[in-house]
Amino acid sequence: MKVKAPVISFDSAKKMLEAGAGEIYLGASNGAFKNIAYSARGNSNVHNSRITIDETELKKTVDLAHRHNASVSFLANLPQFSLPSEERSKIEQNFIEYIQTGIQCGIDNVVVADIGQYLLIREHNIDIPCFASVYLATINAEQVKFFKELGFRRVTLEYQMLTREIREICQVEGIDIEVFANFGGTFLNGRCSLYHNMGEELDFGFPCKSKYDVITEDILEKDYPYYDSNLYCSLCSVGKLYEMGVTTLKITGREIPSKVTEDIVRTYSKCIQYLEDNMDYMTARNLAFDECKDFWNKWCSKKRCKYIKNRITSSYV
Repeated sequence: MKVKAPVISFDSAKKMLEAGAGEIYLGASNGAFKNIAYSARGNSNVHNSRITIDETELKKTVDLAHRHNASVSFLANLPQFSLPSEERSKIEQNFIEYIQTGIQCGIDNVVVADIGQYLLIREHNIDIPCFASVYLATINAEQVKFFKELGFRRVTLEYQMLTREIREICQVEGIDIEVFANFGGTFLNGRCSLYHNMGEELDFGFPCKSKYDVITEDILEKDYPYYDSNLYCSLCSVGKLYEMGVTTLKITGREIPSKVTEDIVRTYSKCIQYLEDNMDYMTARNLAFDECKDFWNKWCSKKRCKYIKNRITSSYV
């Protein structure tokens, strides 16, 4: 098992790798769109002047990762292309050039969020491992088998999963399973329409975590976090996920300060290291937790644990 960390620059890559990341993921600038990128984010956001990198910095970052014996996931996971037919061929060519730029810089795999994207890559005889993005909303073993038959090497599962469901999925042989370690959205990622961080100039925050005025026939509920069923942490489940055969813990956070992400990466990396040293689940968890206790206590107090039964996961249909 390894930790997969978000990167928006060479400097952030250095921090994540030093914190223990075994894989980094990033996107590059491409010039196809004004605000958004093929990495399913804007080229910039209100917190960062840019969150995609140019070709020169990409090559430098890939080389750095490889010196740390870490792999590089290249993001090409913009959920879909809905374009008139006369414009589609130009975008498809630009998309292929984007992938080829990544390959020339030494990336190890490509993350895609659309079956058409995957088929387009294969039609151009580009031989590079492809991973199924969370935007493909994978929640069961039959979907994983489908992606395996298509030729995908890894699948990222949805946020809203339980350990028993992940255990069943991990029984599918011949394909790696990636799950989220922290945070994430309220809704199924592949079906959410509250997109944000797409290059907008205003800070909308996280729409699914915002407060709303809820009006019913008889009641007005003001400032209520109506959509917020977000789960924060999976540290208590890492031991079970490790035992099941989950290969990758993905850390979210291209939009948040790198210092926060760095602490999260370090804690999960330490926990995995302790498990590999044959420590029992809770000892590994407690040792990793104690090294950054002040940071983690604020999340534990919320009782919003991923993958285990609680008031939020009990609401899943």
